[in-house]
Amino acid sequence: MHVHQPAFGVPSPTVPEIRARCEPDARRLWDAAVSLAWWRAAQEEALAAVPYGGPHPEAHAVEPGDLARAIVALHPELLGPTLTGAPLDRAHAIWRQRIAEASDLPLAYSWGRRWATREAAGASVDPGVLLRSLPDHSLWALSALDPRYAEGLMTARETYCALFDQLGARGHVGLAVEPAWLEREPDAVWRERLVHAPGFALIGETCSGRRALIRQLRRLLAQTRGVNVDNWHGGGSPDPRYRARPDAVPASIAPGLVCAWTRVPDDPPLLRYAAEMALDPDAAFQLILASTETAWARLREMAPDLARWPVVPMPPLTNDELLPIWLCQRPYIEDVLGERIDLRRLLPLPPDRLRRLLAAVDPHDLTIPEHGHAVRLREALGELLCERSRATRRQIREHPALAALDAGLSGDGSR
Repeated sequence: MHVHQPAFGVPSPTVPEIRARCEPDARRLWDAAVSLAWWRAAQEEALAAVPYGGPHPEAHAVEPGDLARAIVALHPELLGPTLTGAPLDRAHAIWRQRIAEASDLPLAYSWGRRWATREAAGASVDPGVLLRSLPDHSLWALSALDPRYAEGLMTARETYCALFDQLGARGHVGLAVEPAWLEREPDAVWRERLVHAPGFALIGETCSGRRALIRQLRRLLAQTRGVNVDNWHGGGSPDPRYRARPDAVPASIAPGLVCAWTRVPDDPPLLRYAAEMALDPDAAFQLILASTETAWARLREMAPDLARWPVVPMPPLTNDELLPIWLCQRPYIEDVLGERIDLRRLLPLPPDRLRRLLAAVDPHDLTIPEHGHAVRLREALGELLCERSRATRRQIREHPALAALDAGLSGDGSR
């Protein structure tokens, strides 16, 4: 088995390289983001002069928040019709007056890895591409400008979902850097499974790579087929052609789609409905389930049609595979958190500790990203979130195989 990570060997672009690819409107936004990064760095240097701690390690780098402020300052209409009114107007006036000429800064590391893996090198950059480059935590910050949130009419998550839907409808949402996956079987085998209805069940225990595998399967599907993973958003009434009658049907259960559940709902009518649609050849719908052996038996009791689903066993990772797969998740984790991860404590960890860490970062693929996932990651990985030390670099050099892996995942030659 081989570990694959889309970020491996892909260099991160520089601020000037991205600017050179920008169309005129995007270049104006990009230059404004660099200018606001200079302003922010100057403020953090001033704060560092008083005894309240030093600047953030990436203070002298262009970060997603700088681009978010530039969009608010120059093109707030890009964010859609719900972000209007007093909160946005105040932010617009403040950030617009702080834009000035500025020299180039480096790109924040985790943001650079997002650019490297989500946007083709050399392709032109328009304002939509800049919007897609914003990570989830930047969208949460922008959604707080919704006046309905300021007035207490909507929760933070509701206003975030409204912004996400508006941007997503125009193709301006870019999900997190893809996590790593283990190549357990050749792509040809998975393509064959994805062609034939009704779907299949991935059966294995925690840390067996079921969720990461579902992410991998996306790249094997034709562009005409949508893949919805754990998407309970939207939807409507059940189709009268099917016997099961759930109260409501998520938008992910629809003809022509591939629906994957890593957390199967405790809703027998909905489960039976999805199975009926998957068994209908005219619907061209597939249902992929990730489950444990015990839970799979219960699911078949709730929806007897699932007995017709092929079962793909997912054996647990071996101890020798734990460290490589954990290291290869680093670009994904750093993109979600916006911080670097120190590898110093990983090398001597026993396998059981590595398993607990891997369980903590098991990639949750939600069509609408879950802000709470970043919070859980931060809590689980708190002891590893820090800048690399000289001791870390020395330990990596003493393990040639890990050193090569580390260099390939870094993309900037500095790690």
